[in-house]
This record gives sequence, structure tokens and C-alpha cells, in this order.
Amino acid sequence: MTVDEILSGESQNVEFKVCRPEKSSKYMKTVVAFANGKGGRIVFGVDDARVVKGIPADIVFQEMDAITNAISDSCEPTIVPDVYLQTINDKTVIIAEINVGKQKPYYIKSAGITDGVYIRVSGTTRKADRAMTQEMYYESEGRSYDTVIRRDVQISDDDIEQLCADMKQVALANCQNEA
Repeated sequence: MTVDEILSGESQNVEFKVCRPEKSSKYMKTVVAFANGKGGRIVFGVDDARVVKGIPADIVFQEMDAITNAISDSCEPTIVPDVYLQTINDKTVIIAEINVGKQKPYYIKSAGITDGVYIRVSGTTRKADRAMTQEMYYESEGRSYDTVIRRDVQISDDDIEQLCADMKQVALANCQNEA
């Protein structure tokens, strides 16, 4: 990560943490959101004002292990982060890179699938609603929500004929031209 990228601030795929929070839940939502979205990086050692604070050299490897273990242990399906060191302005930061997940939706184990699914919206992490979670399931299976068969709805031949007639009226109205 370059100094210019840091100065650009947090975004849809970048999150800053001045240090690793004691409670992993403070950043696990972001990890899950990155896996459910387009991937991203959490940079430990940079504050929200984009000032590089760094991670002390005597604990940097211990912190890397703690981050890796927390991510692997807290998320379902398992997320395997790429955690590495980088020097910026003569200070060492830890970058946890989260790739786009292929088994969506990802969620925080302790919160469960109902309450633990998150997505990234601009530079913020938001809880996904039920419909969004279902859409992630369909996408990961190569299907779309529109192709799901509704077994709870009964359709008659008259309903189909009415739909066709309505569609024909709309099509004819769209074809009319005042010129």
C-alpha cells in the first residue's frame, strides 16, 4: 500500500485500525463485508485521520498471528486472510488482505447467519438484510434471485393470459410515436 493510497482514506475496500482491538468483533464485521463484496484490506497501524502510527516491532509478529487466528476462527465459511507487513514512513503496519469470497454469504459465527452477515457500503460496514443474504446464496450457486421458483404462489391460465395482454398493451404504447 502506498502513502498516496493511505492519504486517500478509507473506502469501499480499505479500512484503518490504529491497533488490533481487544475484541475481534470490532473488525470482524469488516472482514465479512469484504469477503461478501469485492475484497479489501484492513490496515493496522493507521488511524482514521490517516496518520501512520505503526505497530511496535516487539509485538508485530504476535499481532499478525492474532489477526490471522481471529479471522480464521470467527468467520463462516472460513476466511483465510493474506496478512503481511509493510513499511510506510519508516513505520511498520500490518495489512490483512481479504479476497472476494466464493462461498457467500460469509458471516460472523457467534452472531449466526441471521445476524452476522455484513456488506460494505462506500467506506462503511452495514448489516445485510434477509433479502440481500438470500441473493448472496443464489449468486454463489450461479443462480439469480429472479430464477427462484415460488411454490407459495398459484398461477392460473387466466393470470398468464392477463399478463400477456397487459404486456402487449405496454409494448404497443411504447411503439407509438408522435412524429
